Amino acid sequence: MKLVIGITGAPLAGKETAANIIAELIQKDGHTVSRHRFSDILRDTLDLWGLPHGRINEQNMAQLMIVPQFFGKNTLSNAMKARLKRDATDVGVIDGVRWFSDEDMIMKDLPRDGVKGLIVYVDADPDIRFKRLQIRQRAGEAHTTREEFDMQGKRENEIYIAEIGNRAQIKLLNNYDSVDDFKNDVIMEYEKNIKPLL
Repeated sequence: MKLVIGITGAPLAGKETAANIIAELIQKDGHTVSRHRFSDILRDTLDLWGLPHGRINEQNMAQLMIVPQFFGKNTLSNAMKARLKRDATDVGVIDGVRWFSDEDMIMKDLPRDGVKGLIVYVDADPDIRFKRLQIRQRAGEAHTTREEFDMQGKRENEIYIAEIGNRAQIKLLNNYDSVDDFKNDVIMEYEKNIKPLL
């Protein structure tokens, strides 16, 4: 692997959409690409424990995994790094960078192994994000109130996102109603900041 792109942003800002567009552009340029999500590690663990998926359970599982006296805050980052080391593609795109240890893994640890790292921050107005939640209605989210939505954004595994985003090499604002408008912004940043690294 020669490049890892970490995507960070608040829930429903458009991280997955940005990751999909970036992966598609990388493939069109003739490179192999893999997609990873920190939440995949959490969902795999929930499955092993026989627990249902959903934002609250994933947040709770993340909290449990990072308890300092057990595994520590870099547990998920280490698990992702292990997955990336087994990956033979040219580029890995990771959705869900939330912890400083995730950022360090991408920007410090992997470069020591000769892998370039890049962080993309996707942001959107909270009112727009809540509207997207109401439309999306994933398992466990269908009856989320605005107050619950706002409180979820204040949990420990969400509060570092803006700070990581401030240091990101690419910053995208996704207040669009149209995916096509957002896609144009992603393409522009890809051409300018990602393609030269391939």
